[in-house]
Amino acid sequence: MDLFRCMEAFVLTVKTGSFVATSISLNTSPQMIAKYIAFLENYLGLKLLNRTTRSQNLTEFGKQYYERCLFILGEIKATKTLAQQYSDEPRGNLKISAPVSYGHFNVIPVISHFMKRYPKMSVDIQLNDRYVDLVQENFDIVFRVGELTDSGLIARKLNPYQLIFAASPSYLAQYGVPSVPNDIKKHQCLIYQYVNPSKKDYLWPFTINGKLVHFPISGSLTSNNTLALAAAAVEGLGITMLPESMLREAITQNKLLPILQNFLPPAREVHLLYPADRQRPSKLNIFIEFVLDSMS
Repeated sequence: MDLFRCMEAFVLTVKTGSFVATSISLNTSPQMIAKYIAFLENYLGLKLLNRTTRSQNLTEFGKQYYERCLFILGEIKATKTLAQQYSDEPRGNLKISAPVSYGHFNVIPVISHFMKRYPKMSVDIQLNDRYVDLVQENFDIVFRVGELTDSGLIARKLNPYQLIFAASPSYLAQYGVPSVPNDIKKHQCLIYQYVNPSKKDYLWPFTINGKLVHFPISGSLTSNNTLALAAAAVEGLGITMLPESMLREAITQNKLLPILQNFLPPAREVHLLYPADRQRPSKLNIFIEFVLDSMS
């Protein structure tokens, strides 16, 4: 006999107080409801109901078992609802935040594929290098590069983000190719200006004998936009340190040449962040799974 069907009959019997009412709800006979209850009692080895000709009352064990059945049947219903959500085509809007260069070269292609698969979805993606408060600014999901602080959000790790050094063939022909990190001091470096300027803007990280070492840099061009720095590097204005995904096409076209490849800094961590909410809408769950399949 189906255990869950028996549990359902037991719960309805307690709620309605009647085998007849329960049988109507389950489209069966009162005799079948009685068999369901009897099966449960035999299965458990304990009585659930004290029955008389006029009434029926829960035993002490029956009261506790009733509460457990309510929980179990509720979870079964929730899993069925979840499955239904995934089978339905998602629709609605998602508000997403990502750092500028990472968003442009890593996130936008994934969102493009997602929207082609789910054409009823719309996406508002905000590219910004400042720290974004997901809750206060009403974002559904945030991509974050670098170490995380304890934010109370769920964090899912994605493929790491590798910074590389590159310069144009014309620049290297004129000023020489740096062979070790210390050579960088002699070169024009294209400097990224963070949202909150600091001395760290003028330090570049290198890995030397397994250790991370920072070298001071200088240069005539500073920008808060990585696309501008990449364009400046292609124009021969200096050496840049930018994500490999961002410079890949220019390197393939020989507009830029990678340098100091034996001294690259460790790849930076990337995470997908979203609220710790058991009742997340299906559109968000589907997007999360899509991103994890594509980027991890």
